[in-house]
Amino acid sequence: MKKQKKLDSIPDDISAMSFEEAYAELKAATERLEAEEIDLETTIREYARASALTKHCAMLLDKAEEQVRVLTESEGVIHLESLDPEEVE
Repeated sequence: MKKQKKLDSIPDDISAMSFEEAYAELKAATERLEAEEIDLETTIREYARASALTKHCAMLLDKAEEQVRVLTESEGVIHLESLDPEEVE
C-alpha cells in the first residue's frame, strides 16, 4: 500500500525553484487549466501542481517580506531597519 503524501508538502522540484520560475510555471498551469480540451485526470494533476506552486510562491514572498530592510540615514550613519508593514499602507 502506498503511503499518502502529506497534503501540505511541496515536491522537491518545486521547492528548488526561484520565485520567478515557480510563478512562470504557475501562469502556464493556469493557462492549461483554462483550456477547454483538458481531461479530468489532467485537470486534477495540474490543479495539484498549481496548488503546490502557489504555496511555494507564497512562502517565498513571506520570506522576502521578512528580509526587506529600509536604508535610513540618521546623523550621517546609514543603518538597516526592518520594514514595518503598517508604514507602507
